[in-house]
Amino acid sequence: MAAHAPRFATLDLPRPGRSAGPLFGLALLALVLVGDPGLRTAGLLAASCFALAAALRAARAHHELIVVRRATDRLILVDPHGGEVSELVQWRSHELVAPAARHALSHEVERVLRQLDPAHLPSASPLRRVPLRRHESLLRAIAARVGDEQPVPARGILLVRRLLRDPSSPLYNDVPEAELARQLSHVLGALE
Repeated sequence: MAAHAPRFATLDLPRPGRSAGPLFGLALLALVLVGDPGLRTAGLLAASCFALAAALRAARAHHELIVVRRATDRLILVDPHGGEVSELVQWRSHELVAPAARHALSHEVERVLRQLDPAHLPSASPLRRVPLRRHESLLRAIAARVGDEQPVPARGILLVRRLLRDPSSPLYNDVPEAELARQLSHVLGALE
């Protein structure tokens, strides 16, 4: 999934690869010194330092990008209709509803569905299998909606991600069965 579509080039987003590029180039340049026996140790040391600095810079930019995504996700969840949508929200929405992202999320839902199969041996997963089996049709509808080619709102995708990944999700926490059905229906409705 491309982190930065060309139409959002005006956004000043953290770019891990671009941030680390110059330092990685210096690491490669320092390797030229390895060819001279008298500078071999210095060349290896310099290349290692530049490569480490490049990795640290990339990790920092990646972390900053995660922070931007999380903050933008909160904006999308708070204002489902978008009002005057900022370019940042448009970028994140585009990223969330991209075909590759939807395909991966659909597979996550299908993985949960496979774990509900009574023939599947229980694992250490905290998944609430018994109540979820009674609402398997809702989960299948969510998987189908995420996986189809019709447009979906970014907010709906975020709610599916929260359902699957949040430890406080009704998939994992003991909530009344009516609440489980209500929340699954709410997520499915948000995908329309």
